[in-house]
Amino acid sequence: MKKQITINQHYVPRFYMKPFAEVIRKNSNNEKALIAFYQFKDKIVKDKIPTTSICSKDYFYDKDGHIENKLADKETIWSRAISKFNKNEEVTEEEVQSVREFIIYQIVRTKVMLEYTQEMATVAIADSLFNISHNLDRDKIRNLVEERVNGEITPEFILELADALIPSIIDLDIIMIKNNTKIPFITSDVPIIVVNPLGVTEAGLEHIGEVIFFPISESKLILCYDSKVYGKIRDNIDEEDTIHTFNKYQYVSAGERILSLKSSNFLVYTEDEELNKIRNRFQLKTKTNTTCDGAGTFIAAKGRSINYYYDIPILKLPIQLRKIPEKYRKTFSRKYSRETRTFLLCQIYRQPDFITNDVIKKDWKDRQKYSKQLLRYFDYYWQTPKEDTVIGKDYMYKLRTVPVKMWKTEMEDN
Repeated sequence: MKKQITINQHYVPRFYMKPFAEVIRKNSNNEKALIAFYQFKDKIVKDKIPTTSICSKDYFYDKDGHIENKLADKETIWSRAISKFNKNEEVTEEEVQSVREFIIYQIVRTKVMLEYTQEMATVAIADSLFNISHNLDRDKIRNLVEERVNGEITPEFILELADALIPSIIDLDIIMIKNNTKIPFITSDVPIIVVNPLGVTEAGLEHIGEVIFFPISESKLILCYDSKVYGKIRDNIDEEDTIHTFNKYQYVSAGERILSLKSSNFLVYTEDEELNKIRNRFQLKTKTNTTCDGAGTFIAAKGRSINYYYDIPILKLPIQLRKIPEKYRKTFSRKYSRETRTFLLCQIYRQPDFITNDVIKKDWKDRQKYSKQLLRYFDYYWQTPKEDTVIGKDYMYKLRTVPVKMWKTEMEDN
């Protein structure tokens, strides 16, 4: 039998929004889930809005139903697994893997991610073409490229990447955290949050210290984390400030709107001036920017991962990492590679003989000192092969004299 084509296609599934909503006529053909939202544009607040009418767009994925139907089948499986977490029921490893799959698909499938990817590609290609020939009209190039890019980088294309990304989080542990406070978790149209307390400005899925979290109801949150760094994390939260912290990340991450059972839950965040400044900075950071120095165009495409703006108390870095100032902390892939270790060694041993500014030279020396501390931890984390820790005389000479190229100009100008 031919499946019916769904016109109104959700990029945040209804099953995910349902636990945050008021459900009326439950388990009937006329069941409705009513939710509240705050829309950043024009500061619109609405209560009791059907989840069928938000976080969706007509024919968002396709017009023939093949992607929408594939997602519907997956959502049935994801819904069962997440429901068991919500009910505190025992979950199987297969169900845990379903949650991992949901995480990756939900990261890539949002309207925000699609538009961000299209924008990044459009600016990159258009500015590259303009750099080849300044006789071309920049706006005309941009319009032509945008039309082509939007036709090529489609939701289907984005979703094809999801399966390839799932293995990147297979080694992360997953737990459900219970909210014991009277402050409810809120969510958004970009509910999956990826942060890294180790590398506060770096939040790649494969990085050491990675943390992924998303609420699954007003009282439950799923946390996916690098247990080799954080060890055992407590699964209950009694502190209201900690709940507010998780909610602030939803507020910063959101594209068009935040979601909750009642609009009154938004007030503490919408009126927080400092939080709104951070949100604005984050939204600006994700824009693709270009600069030109007369010789060429440089494209600065920022990822959409969130800086570690707010400390989450249940995530404690090991003492040896906490001793390193935040500005000198850095993270790398959880998978060991000689190339990565060599990069760190260059930072540690390269002599600052190319620096003439005393302030910058001191900063360089401090960076070298803390990089040594980082490397000691990373060698422990990676279980670095013993033979790779040996530095011979010739190798040390190369590390001390590795070509610097742009470092001098950039550092002296600062």
